[in-house]
Amino acid sequence: MSKYEPAMWKINLFFVLILSTVTGITGADTGEYTVGPCPSDEELEKLGDAVDMSGADVTYSFWEFPLSIKIAYIIGYLTVFFSFFKLAPIILGQIRSLSKNVNKKRIINYVLNNPGCTPSEISRNLEISLGSIRYQIKTLKAEDKLILTREGKFTRAFQNSNAFTKNDKIIISHLKGSTRKQILLNILENPDITNQEISEKLNLDKSTTHWHIQKLREDNVIFSEVEGKFTKCFVNPAVEPELLKWLKY
Repeated sequence: MSKYEPAMWKINLFFVLILSTVTGITGADTGEYTVGPCPSDEELEKLGDAVDMSGADVTYSFWEFPLSIKIAYIIGYLTVFFSFFKLAPIILGQIRSLSKNVNKKRIINYVLNNPGCTPSEISRNLEISLGSIRYQIKTLKAEDKLILTREGKFTRAFQNSNAFTKNDKIIISHLKGSTRKQILLNILENPDITNQEISEKLNLDKSTTHWHIQKLREDNVIFSEVEGKFTKCFVNPAVEPELLKWLKY
């Protein structure tokens, strides 16, 4: 019980006492009328003028009701009004909690179907603010439901399961970039292809091709051999099965 509840009980008790007093005074002013259910038509005919039917089927305004009814009516509205403000934070909290749980499920399902996705990608496709996505991802990581990997400036999310090996995560991360994916496809289809040939086929600057090749070498996805003034590229046999698997994904 909060510190405000005893005070509310006292206020309610005060209103009940007032209502009881007013009702008692009203009830003490007795007249010659007996209020009861309306008799049937046959009984009314027998009673004739003994029954006063004046005032039946009349619409009264609020101010024409007895004081006790007015007070009860007002107290009822005030009780509902203050109860709403007391319960509003709880209701809003439950709505926010439900919304967060729904978003969590949507994020988990998206990551499951799009392993290696980034927070920006999730935000864009689920139409949820990037700040909310980042918060939810950190929460899901703390709950051991997601695994996050870092690749340069990109954070990539994977489902926390035994479905992904270390090589899987590396390959998926590289295949997320369309340029790097095309480079890997060319190396896979044309073993011993040179940097210059890759640049010409994909219409890339030599510096751009060199940068991508360097990143792939750092993660041991490919290796290269220098032959004269040319550098030939090959897919690392150790990761080739994973590369073939995720290229079909």
